[in-house]
Amino acid sequence: MTYIEGDNRDQELLLPDSLENYVSEDNPVRFIEGFVDKLDLLECGFIEERASHAGRPSYSPRDMLKLYLYGYSNRTRSSRMLERACHINMEVIWLMRRLKPDHKTIAEFRRKNPKAFKAVFRQFVLLCRSLGLVRGELVAIDGTQLKAVNNPKKNLTRTRLKRMINDADKQIETYLQRMDDEDAREKGGRKLNRPKLRSKIAKIEEGLASLRELESHMEAEGIKQISDTDAESRAMAKNPRIAVGYNAQASADEANCIIVAEDLSNDVQDYDQLEPMARQSKENLGDPENLNVTADKGYDKASEMVAVEEMGCHCHVPGRRNSSKGAKYFTKDAFRYLKTKDAYRCPAGKLLPRRYESVVEGRKLYTYCDPAVCKGCPLMPKCTPKERGRNIIRGEHESTIERIRQRMEKEPEIYKRRGATIEKVFGTIKWAMGAENLLVKGVEKCRGEWSLLCTCYNIKRAIKLIGVKKLLEAM
Repeated sequence: MTYIEGDNRDQELLLPDSLENYVSEDNPVRFIEGFVDKLDLLECGFIEERASHAGRPSYSPRDMLKLYLYGYSNRTRSSRMLERACHINMEVIWLMRRLKPDHKTIAEFRRKNPKAFKAVFRQFVLLCRSLGLVRGELVAIDGTQLKAVNNPKKNLTRTRLKRMINDADKQIETYLQRMDDEDAREKGGRKLNRPKLRSKIAKIEEGLASLRELESHMEAEGIKQISDTDAESRAMAKNPRIAVGYNAQASADEANCIIVAEDLSNDVQDYDQLEPMARQSKENLGDPENLNVTADKGYDKASEMVAVEEMGCHCHVPGRRNSSKGAKYFTKDAFRYLKTKDAYRCPAGKLLPRRYESVVEGRKLYTYCDPAVCKGCPLMPKCTPKERGRNIIRGEHESTIERIRQRMEKEPEIYKRRGATIEKVFGTIKWAMGAENLLVKGVEKCRGEWSLLCTCYNIKRAIKLIGVKKLLEAM
């Protein structure tokens, strides 16, 4: 049986092959080349390295950006892996025109240009707008947690720090007690190695002093937790798999699941992310009218939703309401607000007028109650344990929240489309692009890396939708 055989490696070639022969016309690297060549890198904010008069010239930020866009699109994010790709990967050799920067140079470019990556992301979103790949009708916002360069053992909360201090105190007490017990024993008993024991106590006391100093620093600065390797990373709530990391946000347009806005922070929760993400989405989409913004219940914060409504968007966020099933007393849902009378109607059919006004954390709160109505009410044992009766608290923005809830009841299909739009984005970035963790330290640098990941996702998505040739024609 005969097989297909390769070329003889010892065969001399008359003329070397051209690099163009190794890269097809529809290869994605051709679009990366064309896209980066059209960018104004100074306007984007890239730092141009200038060597001294006698020094070797630096690499162009244009070439380094091409290398990173290719690497992050193809699961090659490490600077050492990118350095190796410059030597063995024919697509990278074509893209870099045989340039071979070392891994330190590659890593320094990523470290020094985090803000510029966000500008590149926006430029690609504008290109998608010109091609009609985004419509600006509905955007879905969500967040995902990415692991930081920080071991969970090197993340300290105030609770954990106090526990470590208490454990150290108990250990010292145990050693001191052993020494006291030895003094009380008769001379014939087994003797302790006192110098060794004192050395252990001194070592523990030294560590204890460091812990107390760290505790004082956290209390003075108002810090709830601190990380040793990456000081700005945070322990992610209810996510033991990620443990310590960052909160990455994305907003995707429903039409083709293109990311139109992105950001990253070390906020453990999503409560404060809705308004900035909606604002960035609207700006990048060209300020469309009646933009629908949907997110899950993790974004249910009144002030954020009101801000989204005030900017002209239609908010679709479910409430984080606890089930009333099995509740001992009536929940607030059992009381109906009457706008014309500015009062609540209770389950017994009585009116509770507005009585008091207060300000809590900058928010106006109104209290509705009537002790005379509640006194002697047959439903009071099911309503409240207080003798003065039931108080209903209403926030100043509650009318807007109620309007959002009514809208969601009338248009439930809009929220249902959220998962199919945004979850696909995170699935692609984490599994197809292999980006479950971040490779840099500090919130600013991690924000730049997340921008780079979102840009590469959009490039891959756009190529899949219309192909390399149409994208190059649009350039």
